[in-house]
Formats: sequence, C-alpha cells, structure tokens
Amino acid sequence: MPALTSGPRQAELRRTPDGVVLQFGQADGPVHLERPLGDLLTCSAGRPWQPSPLASPDGWWISRRPGEHRAGCRTGPLAVEVRLAFNDTNHLNLELRWRNISKRRVADLAVGLLLDLGRVMDSQLTIPGLIYNDNPSADPARAVPRIGPTPGGGFVTEEDRLPIPGMNLEWREGRERRWLSVFSRPQARRSGDGQVRYGSLGAIRQEGPVIAALSGVLMFDGKQDVRYVSKAETEATDDGYLTLRPGEVYTQRLVLDWGPQNIRGHAFRHLVESARTLFTAAGARGLPLDEFINLKAVALDNRWYQSGTVAGYTKFSDIPGNGPRKSRHFLYGWTGQALKLAWCDAQIGFNTRDRLRIDRCRAAVEFYLSGSPTPTPGLRHNAYQVSTRRWTSFRAGNRPMISSRAYGETISDLTDIITLFRAHNEPVPPSWLDALAEIMTFLRTPAPTPPGTSSRTPAPASSGASSRPATTPAAQLADGTFPVGWRLDGTPAATTVSAAGIPCVLAALKASSVLDSAELLSEATIWLSRYHDQHARTFDRPFSRSTLDAACEDKEAGMYYFMAAYELFRRTGDPLYATWCEVAADWLLTWVYVWSPEQDDDSPLHTAGFNAIGWPTVSVQNHHLDTFFPTYELLSFGLTTNNPSYVAAARTTLQALTQTVATAPNAWNFPLPGEQGEAVFQTHWQHRGHTNTWNPSWVIAVPLSNALRTQSLQPPTPDSPHA
Repeated sequence: MPALTSGPRQAELRRTPDGVVLQFGQADGPVHLERPLGDLLTCSAGRPWQPSPLASPDGWWISRRPGEHRAGCRTGPLAVEVRLAFNDTNHLNLELRWRNISKRRVADLAVGLLLDLGRVMDSQLTIPGLIYNDNPSADPARAVPRIGPTPGGGFVTEEDRLPIPGMNLEWREGRERRWLSVFSRPQARRSGDGQVRYGSLGAIRQEGPVIAALSGVLMFDGKQDVRYVSKAETEATDDGYLTLRPGEVYTQRLVLDWGPQNIRGHAFRHLVESARTLFTAAGARGLPLDEFINLKAVALDNRWYQSGTVAGYTKFSDIPGNGPRKSRHFLYGWTGQALKLAWCDAQIGFNTRDRLRIDRCRAAVEFYLSGSPTPTPGLRHNAYQVSTRRWTSFRAGNRPMISSRAYGETISDLTDIITLFRAHNEPVPPSWLDALAEIMTFLRTPAPTPPGTSSRTPAPASSGASSRPATTPAAQLADGTFPVGWRLDGTPAATTVSAAGIPCVLAALKASSVLDSAELLSEATIWLSRYHDQHARTFDRPFSRSTLDAACEDKEAGMYYFMAAYELFRRTGDPLYATWCEVAADWLLTWVYVWSPEQDDDSPLHTAGFNAIGWPTVSVQNHHLDTFFPTYELLSFGLTTNNPSYVAAARTTLQALTQTVATAPNAWNFPLPGEQGEAVFQTHWQHRGHTNTWNPSWVIAVPLSNALRTQSLQPPTPDSPHA
C-alpha cells in the first residue's frame, strides 16, 4: 500500500523490525521527519510527569488503507492508536487515542506527542501570543515564557492560552530553510462541577526544540507543574493530570503542516494562513456600530473636564464605583490617549453638527500645546495632574522620562485633529502648526557622531542604559532609531534596542502631509526602514517593548509598525510598503483568537455567552485580552489591496470587541453605560472567566476612534446626520 499523498506532500506510517516509523515531507523532495513512532509518543504515570518516550512499547500493529494509515501498541495499562490522514486542505490530521485496557482506574497520567526533529540549525519558534524566537527582548530578570538555549528548559501551557492553538518551527537544513506547524483541535473536558480543562501545548529543549502536544500537564522554565498566573508570577499547580477509568479513551486531534521557507524568519505567516482554513467558527455579532459609538460617547463625555483654561479628558472616571479611584489627571498617549479622545469628540461633533464637541476638542489641544513644553524645544510632557496643577511625565531610574511611545501617539493624534479640522473647513491656529514643526525639528535631531566614526556609519545601539549621556539634545540613538524615552534635557533615557519609538515615525509620516514636507516624508521613510531592518526583515528580534508596563515582545510594538507601514503605503502607493504591511498584519494576527475557549459554568463570561474569536491578547508577559488593535487600518488596507482575509479579520475583531461594553447602568459592574474593562481573563492568568473594572480612558479612545473611522468607510444612509 503506497504512502499517503496530498498535493506536494507525503506521509506514512511504515512497519520496521523494531516497530513503526512515522515519516512525512515533500512527495518528491526532502523528508521533514522520519522517526520511530515510539520515540515521538509519551506516556507518564505519576507526579511530576516526565517528558520521555514510551517505556517498553509492546505489541505493535499497523494498518495501511487508501487515505488512512493506523498503527498502535501497548504501554503498561494503556493502548495507544495513531491515525494518519490528509484532509481536504492538504493538512495532515494526526489523531491519538489513548485507552485504559486495564481493569483499574489509572490516574496521574500525562500522555501525548513529543515531536522531536533532533538537532536543528538556526531555528525560530513561534507560539502565538507567548513565544517569539524565544523572546530575546524580554527582561531576563522577569518570569516570562521561554524554552531557553540549553537542554532541560521548556514551556508547556494550557491550549486556551493560545490565540492560535498551535506553534510553528522554522529551521535551516543545509542551504534550505524549512518549517513545521503543529495545531491542536482543542476539546474542552468539563468536570461534574462545571469546571473546564484543556490539553496543553509548548516546547521542551532537548538537542533542539521539541514540540509538545500533551493532555494538560504544564511546564514553566523547565519545571513541571508550574503555571504562569500573572505579570511575571508563577505558581505550583496539580492541574492538568488525566484520569482514565477502565475502557475509557482520551483522544487528541492534531494537525501538521509543513513546507520549504523562502524568507528567513517569516514562517509564522503559514501558521496564520493555515489557521484561517482550520478554524472557521464565527465570532460574536456584537453591537451595531452606531449603538457602540453612542455608548462610548457617553463614557467619553464623563471624562471631559474643564476649569478655566484647564481642559482635557481624564484618565479615569470620577463616578463612584465606575472603576478605580485615582487622582484626576490627563495622560497623553498610552493608557490615557487624551488627544485621541479629543479627536473622537470632534469627529462626533462634525458628524452630528454639535459645536460643543468641536470646541471641546479645540480647548483640549490649546491647553496641551500651551502648557506641556519641557526645557527642550519640541519635547513635551506626557501628563497633567489636575489636583496639583503640574505637568509631569513617566519615570525611569527614578527620574522623569518622556515616553517616545506615548509622545508619538499624541503627536499622531494632533496631526489627525489638524487633518480633521481642515477637512471640515474648521480654522487651524498657526500656533498648532508651529508647535508641530518644532516637534519634528526635535525628532530629526540625530545622535552625535562619535570621534573617528563616519557620519554615514552610525555606531550600533547597546542593549543597556547609556553610561555617558550626550550633553546636547539628540532625539535619535546612534543607529538612527528612537529611544524608549528622553530625559527632560532631550537626551535618551536609555539605549535599549526596541520598537517603542515607532509611534514617532507614524507621527512624522502624518506630519509630513500636514506640513507639506517632502523632505520630512523622505526622512520618516528612512526611519521606518531602520525599524524594518531591526525587527521585520528576519524577526530575529521581534517587535518589543512598546507596552510600557512590560519589558518584552508585545502586540502594540508590531501594531505601530503596521500603522506606520500602512501610512507610508497610503501616501506613496509603493507595493514594497504593502508587503511590509502584509507581513506585519500576519504577525499581529498571531495575537488574535481564532477560536473561543469554553469557560467554567459559574463564570461571568460563560453566563454572558462570551466569544473570544477576534479578540487580541497583549504581550508575552500579559496573557489577557484587550481592545487595543488597529481594526480600522487593517480593514482599510484589506479593502485597498482587495485582500478579503484582512477585511474579514478586521470586521470580526471590530464586532468582537463590543461584547464587554456596558449597555446599561451596572452592566459588567459599571454604573455608567459605555464603560468597558481593560482586561478579559480567558485563561488561568489572574481570574479566569472574568473581566476587570480597571477602565483607563484608552478603553474608550482606541475602540471609539476605530469605530468612527470604520463608519466613515460606509456610505451614509439618507436619514443619518452626516448624510
């Protein structure tokens, strides 16, 4: 009986004198894996579980039929059967059935697949939302998922923690690069008390990275029975072990996908592409766009504050019980997004012909521009403390720091407000343009050229804090990228390699249009190309360190690269930048749920019928869901380039993120309609099955601005106020 074939792929189970061999690869090309099946299966009884091959497998049998191969053996009290067959999308289905053949209950089991490719060269591993090339930018002093460089390391986690329940390994074989993706078809196990458990996925470091698809047992930093439970925190757990009664069967449904790889570091894109065909369940319908906007506008109005010339949008609500009680302050960018709220206010005002909203936006901008300057021209504070009437910023090393991420966001919003005003023939004060030009002058300040170094060959940035700060303002690091932030004198606060400053590139790209500066557009293009080389060309160092309360790879770092690449493509139409957008979009989509984990019966998410499909997670350190995502830009890019997969992904996310909005007083534990918690806990990271009531104003600004921009893509109805 011949091997199984589907398109260019071939796989088989083949008998040998020592048992059965699993082999798969290209039909007329290289073999990706050829190993004894017993070496790839694991069955451990007792605690802690052991990641080792089957002990003394016995009674091997094999059945090769057209379209399906089966094989099996006995190991202690269990019999295991492996079924192999291609599906209609050329993916290989691999099913494992573990049966208790004894007459006694067998407990403390850990069973599954250990897909060991042996010593592979130059490999990159992607575990969606959790590990990106082993998280090279993550703070080594913090507990963050890794498999480590030496044998004995490993990270195995619950399936429901993965947005795409699978992983991708890319490696070099001679002069060729190859990739392998392993997916699980998650199946909830609900106990008698309504608690839900899933299998587990991860990787263990042996000679090379070993892909582990197991029955639920966990590993962190190479230690069994350890779970990651909160930001940089772990705990011991006895969860994840399997119990089988006599005759009971536990089934694992896996899918394998593989092929040659042309571009180094980009094999994760196959993970996203295959997930579209393997996980096709629909997301939540969510709220209608108009209703969502109206509800968010209620929350926006609650954040407005004005007293004399002091005008802006507070980071938190002052309604008792409506989230945390914090001193009243405006935060520009990051979790405050004060000027993005101003843009939203004006956009609603223009749509509804509400002059009050437009004037509020104007007052907020005037207050920011008049009061925020630091002693360094073009550099402005990040926050205003209403109670003490002081302008402040972030702190690093116990000293003030202007965050480049937050500053870039704020200046991008300023350019958007100017563009919006011009589109509606609303006067723009010359002082706004002067301030924007001054900011761009600061951003264009390169690092001093070290003595003896050619100005055309900047020195590389180091990975630590600057030991000898410059004596004059220098917005850029020696490599021409932006630091994570600046001291008040304009010198970089650190020289850490990161993607944190990409929002400044986005601001410059938008400012080049507002200021009508071809020279600024050219410079900003060069800046983005530096970030492309640093992160996106090979993903050796994936996008990182943009989420300011973390120090690791994170969604928002890639998000601003995508937005900047989209702005550059929108401005130039150059297909090169469309390619940059596509790569970044696929990287972002590794953070987005393509399936919806079931929740415990007594959890609020279960009661509400919450659907996780379309929700993005946050960072390799923060494993919860939130609404920070470029849904409008992804939708617009998909429509512009006629890419239906991006259009569908954006619309799914836009609808999904409306699920936890308070539609009435006291809904989702908020007294005010329109409010929404910052975090949804879909897994055992903090409080599984719940949402929080931490509601900084970004949870209004980001989804509302996305909704308003998406609304502008739709033709108005005859009776709409902006028809």
